[in-house]
Amino acid sequence: MLLKEIAAATEEQDVEAGKYARACWKEFNLLIPYQHPDTSSTRSIKKMNFNLRTRARGQGKMRSRAAAVAASAVVLALPLASSVGAAASVKGVAPSDAHLYAPIAGKTDTWKCLNSTQQIKHSAINDNYCDCEDGTDEPGTSACPQSRFYCANEGHIPAYILSSRVGDGICEPECCDGSDEADNPNKNCPNVCAKIGKEHRDKVAKLEATRNAGAKTRAKYIAEAKRKRQSAQVEVDRLEVDVKVAKEKNDRLQEALKRAEEADQVSIKEKMASPLYGNLKSYQESLKSVIDKNDALKSELQILTSLLDDLANSYNPNYQDMAVKGAVMAYKSWRRGGADGAEAEADGERPASDATSDGDSTKKVTDEIPTKLNSLLDEGDWTAEKLRKLHERDLLELLDGTDASKGATEDAGILFRIHEYLPDALVPTFEALVDTFLDLLLKTNVISSVKRKRPSGAAAVEPEGVVRARNAANDAAAKLRELEASLVNKKKDLEVNPKKYGRESEFKALDDTCITKEVGEYTYEYCFGHGARQKTTKGGMSTHLGTFETFDPHNKSNEKEDEFYLTQRYANGQHCWNGPARSVLVDLSCGVQNELFDVFEAEKCVYSMKVRTPAVCFPSQVSVDASEVKDEL
Repeated sequence: MLLKEIAAATEEQDVEAGKYARACWKEFNLLIPYQHPDTSSTRSIKKMNFNLRTRARGQGKMRSRAAAVAASAVVLALPLASSVGAAASVKGVAPSDAHLYAPIAGKTDTWKCLNSTQQIKHSAINDNYCDCEDGTDEPGTSACPQSRFYCANEGHIPAYILSSRVGDGICEPECCDGSDEADNPNKNCPNVCAKIGKEHRDKVAKLEATRNAGAKTRAKYIAEAKRKRQSAQVEVDRLEVDVKVAKEKNDRLQEALKRAEEADQVSIKEKMASPLYGNLKSYQESLKSVIDKNDALKSELQILTSLLDDLANSYNPNYQDMAVKGAVMAYKSWRRGGADGAEAEADGERPASDATSDGDSTKKVTDEIPTKLNSLLDEGDWTAEKLRKLHERDLLELLDGTDASKGATEDAGILFRIHEYLPDALVPTFEALVDTFLDLLLKTNVISSVKRKRPSGAAAVEPEGVVRARNAANDAAAKLRELEASLVNKKKDLEVNPKKYGRESEFKALDDTCITKEVGEYTYEYCFGHGARQKTTKGGMSTHLGTFETFDPHNKSNEKEDEFYLTQRYANGQHCWNGPARSVLVDLSCGVQNELFDVFEAEKCVYSMKVRTPAVCFPSQVSVDASEVKDEL
């Protein structure tokens, strides 16, 4: 207020001088808030002082004194202007950073560059010359290209742009207030912040409404996942009890089976140690010898008769070889059932012509009914097959009075008979391997039950008690495996895996959800957390594009951050012809409903899908506040 008071006092003595002093006061007040006092403002104040002193020289004593006082006041106002300007805004600097551009304490015209120890004159700030090595002295001009310019953008969001874009004749969209071209006389950038700000706020409000609606659905997903976990926990607790009971029952029945089999083994050993078993074994071996000898004789007889048949058919009675003729006739008679060749003797005394006639009129010997041969080959009631079955009859069955052929219901298969072809030394090892293999098949549910091989010499049909024990044990083992499998599957519902189901298991509710979009001749299908497919609209051919692999495939964040869940990678799809395996990058954004709204092949065999879902409408994501600065650098 110093100039204003001086102007009032001077005006009482010299109206003209007072008016001029008052004009100087007004000009000085305009300089202070408009711009930081630089060389131009200093020159303006000095000019006021010069004008007042010039006026004083042309006035009377009183007027001269008043004018001189006014001029002195203007000179005294120079440091005042400097200090006031330092606190005012600096062009290109945010109000929150204005204090950084104040002079060094105690030095009215010295200022330190922000990012170095370099000091320059305070008046050199924004003088369109880059004095600081770090470029911080020219925030309001383009002199230092590495600096940045602050756009206030009242009515919208403040922003920063590169200082090199200040005064370049282009209205930067980030500076909607046109401040980047305010000092450019050749370019007028209108202030459109009010319009842009309203559009932005409307857009933000719409996004916020979508986010709020989606967040409610997301909360339902989380609640549903929690409910499913609670329900699964109840089921897991029940199954764990059932498994425990089933395991105890299985152990008990397996032990009962073991005891029954051991008792059967003891019984078998006792029977095999009896004298009767030894006699039967001896008879069985003798019978085997008889069977083998009988088979050999039958084979030799058939060979011999075949040779004689060939001789009889190829013999020519005109050769007058009576010995051969007699033998052939005797053989024919024997084949027809004659008495030791007597009929052949009579035939042998017949004339050759009769014999020839007889040979022509009768069929060949091989066509005659082989009565004698058939009688020899006729096995009667005890055929070779019957003898063989009798030999193979289990001796213990004979002792027990049972018949395996009547009680057997299934063939043990070749697996249990391989030992018959192995050396005796390898049989125990082989049987142990078979038992191990069968146990593995039982545990993996490949087979539900098995009938173990009985010891050599044991009856093929197990005692009824052993059969019942084995059936009960097999049923118990099957039930235990079924319950254990159910328990393993149900425990998966308790799994809390942020890297697969989301931070709060929100994606768990979408486990069975698939969405589709038609693009040209293809229909694309995306299944949350499972896989993606491409199907032809005609023909129905389906191509596997990939299976869920991970969130945030580029490792830009972690599972505690919202951004982690905005991208997914589906990998290991079908191989492209002469290319890599297909894969999909999925961009997720907040939406009220689950929607696949864009699909394209970003590069060969790599697809891009854009999906809206309430699962990523995070409550922590809020709209950008009007006070937040947009940095476009």
